[in-house]
Amino acid sequence: MPLIYESLLVGKILTEKRLLVLRKRLKAQKPDFVRCESWRYARVKPNWRRPRGIDNKMREKKKGWPKAPNVGYRAPRKVRYLHPSGFKEVIVWRAEDLESLDPEVHAIRIAGNVGDKKAFKIMEKAEEKGFWIINPRITKEEVEEELVEEAVEVADVEKAELEEGARLSEVEWIDEESAKKLEEVGVLTLTALAEEEDLGELSEITGIPLSKLEEWVKKAKEASKEEKK
Repeated sequence: MPLIYESLLVGKILTEKRLLVLRKRLKAQKPDFVRCESWRYARVKPNWRRPRGIDNKMREKKKGWPKAPNVGYRAPRKVRYLHPSGFKEVIVWRAEDLESLDPEVHAIRIAGNVGDKKAFKIMEKAEEKGFWIINPRITKEEVEEELVEEAVEVADVEKAELEEGARLSEVEWIDEESAKKLEEVGVLTLTALAEEEDLGELSEITGIPLSKLEEWVKKAKEASKEEKK
């Protein structure tokens, strides 16, 4: 596999949330697949075409030449084709389309060519059934209300985090890049890090060495004990 995550797939069950983070990281590493010598000739478009020449260096996978598509670049099977939220995304044109869908599995996207009148009917029925709408149609007043609510929620979360413990980005002995990777998988504070149990899984997902994580968890536990005293 070009992007190696075999160790994650052998006898290892990862949570869906962390697999989505892993998918995002793998996608960031995936190269652009371009047609051979499209960088050399203006008449050759970059859209991917499989190289067929008997001496073609891309076909022979020679070092220094652009990569070709390979099955190893695919996302983990469990989260393949999922929306980043973890739901299966379904495009909806009519309110009746919701009948065959499950709100615990599917998230709906209202088709772009649906008018406001029909869109509001879809939204009304979706709310009754408990669906998450990816692109709801909203008015200017609703936008302003949502912005106020979000500001209040952010303030409440920050207050709760301060009560829970120091944020990882503020800790001197954790580098900024590692703190960002941990926050991506939901480990925001020292207290949360101290309570983390499966460090092997966390190491695989974030790319942080296991020895480092063990050292940080030990320090985090000591810090939380001192706070309690």
